[in-house]
Amino acid sequence: MAEQGHYGGRTEPTATRQGLYACTSDGELLGSINTRDAAPLLEVLERGLEKWRERPDNAESPDVPETYPVDPRLGWSHPENGLTLKVTVRDLPRDSDDVDPRHNIDFAWFTEEEVRSLAPDDPLPGRTWSAPDFFIRRLALRHFIDTVRGQSPGWRDENLKEGEISLTVESVENGCIRLRMEGRIHLEGEPSFDSNPFSGMTVDKPRGLKLDLFGQVAYDPLRRSFEAFDAVATGDRWGCTTYNVRFDDPGPAPIGFAFELASDNPIERTPPASIGRNYFL
Repeated sequence: MAEQGHYGGRTEPTATRQGLYACTSDGELLGSINTRDAAPLLEVLERGLEKWRERPDNAESPDVPETYPVDPRLGWSHPENGLTLKVTVRDLPRDSDDVDPRHNIDFAWFTEEEVRSLAPDDPLPGRTWSAPDFFIRRLALRHFIDTVRGQSPGWRDENLKEGEISLTVESVENGCIRLRMEGRIHLEGEPSFDSNPFSGMTVDKPRGLKLDLFGQVAYDPLRRSFEAFDAVATGDRWGCTTYNVRFDDPGPAPIGFAFELASDNPIERTPPASIGRNYFL
């Protein structure tokens, strides 16, 4: 199906088929484009809808397999009874106070066992302890990534220069434990010197983030689940990578990350962008 689209038959500059495609269930392409802009995408979708309406009725059912093979390296299964956070990243206002509407989203997954280890054994008001290492490292290495404008690789262990997150019991009301979360994250990485195959430019530069984190969460020990999770991390980012489109804006500049409980909408069960990189280790 992708071979019918905008990169059909193309091996240069790469073999990518990245983009947005509209097609029938039996593989007839109705339209495709590779863009981050809503207006041209809308035009493609509208033209695709016109083609769909003009198609003759076809009584034959397409040959759709009942199941599809899953790459064993990827943990696609949503962690039932675990914790799923919706992560939003965006640039914050600069000196001009202009607001840039561009943003990106991701989802952070934690298993049922991991959720239990986040909760305090003895929830006395005022008690403070450090969040588990897996929690700090997963947020830092897999989700504190500048993807506001495009794609960017995750971080390596050695890139985490500082990672501290503490949890403090603020109150216990009607069996619900309310916690304050505070922390600081500092990440730095060297460039890969990869060239962008589309532009031919080598735009990678040393990159980094320095963030302060603050949040309020509520845990129900009877249900063994978080009933609320609202946190923000703000600070400066700098540098750029091959595909994150920061070549004209390397910073330093302010950036913000927001974390909230994901809904039950199937869309918000989308696997984390970095699910294939030993995510749960």
